[in-house]
Amino acid sequence: MAQKTKAISYLEYFLVNLFISIIRLLPYRWALHLGSGLGTLVFRLWAKRRQISIQNLTKVFPEKNLAEVRSIAINVYRNIGKTLIEFIRAGAWSKDRLLAQVSFTGREHLDVALAKGKGVLLLGAHFGNWELLGIALSAVGYKVNVLARPLDNLLLDKVVNSIRGKFGMWIIANSNSIKDVIKVLRKNEIIGILMDQNLYENATFVDFFGELAATTPIIPLLANKTGVAIIPIRMLRLSDNTFKVIIEPELVFKDIPDRQEYMRINTRRCNEVIEQWIKHDPEQWFWVHNRWKTRPKDR
Repeated sequence: MAQKTKAISYLEYFLVNLFISIIRLLPYRWALHLGSGLGTLVFRLWAKRRQISIQNLTKVFPEKNLAEVRSIAINVYRNIGKTLIEFIRAGAWSKDRLLAQVSFTGREHLDVALAKGKGVLLLGAHFGNWELLGIALSAVGYKVNVLARPLDNLLLDKVVNSIRGKFGMWIIANSNSIKDVIKVLRKNEIIGILMDQNLYENATFVDFFGELAATTPIIPLLANKTGVAIIPIRMLRLSDNTFKVIIEPELVFKDIPDRQEYMRINTRRCNEVIEQWIKHDPEQWFWVHNRWKTRPKDR
């Protein structure tokens, strides 16, 4: 992608900060309604993404009619709009204000995994409000690090990461991921990885809802290399727009001597976990992304 000019970068920075200021001035309920409305507007106006969402949902839920699929899809966009608003507001919240929005279940699984002393990998997805998840874990005292791709506009990247890091969460750029992740795990800290996005290179092709999907094998790779515990985790939006962080028991991988088979079987195991979340609450996953875009070379 061509590098943005300074003028464009500063204009984007100004407009985003103006939007942030407006959102933080509005009453919270109004701001959430605005986020939901923006999501609806994007769904109606952005035909390409709307079509991707509908195609994805139809692929995964062939038993649903078009009206049901469109209903799920529009609520997906509304969830994304509210996620944006909540993320912006979180940048001005105290710990107490943030945690008033969040409850936790299963923290004992995370604590037991950390007690092993080898660090923890959180298996996550773009589900519910994924941006608040790491912030909330940091707010209750966990040492959290997340892998993230830097934004093309570095000024905006600093804005976003200042919110993410408000309570101590650290951002690791994808480009240096393995080396930095191993350093963090050796300190018995937590790494969060969202494993549900299409990968263009260095992918393992495994089933995701009945079709091969280019999937990052980083979690099985690190588990094999370091013995780190794998904890599935998601942040579920509730009907009143508060959240429940659901921390599941440690995911134990199959010990397979053949390295390629080990990677394939256990990467698929990660996908199975995410599939179950999506089947239960389809309106909370990021259907706007073409998860099956990259195809195997022999297909």
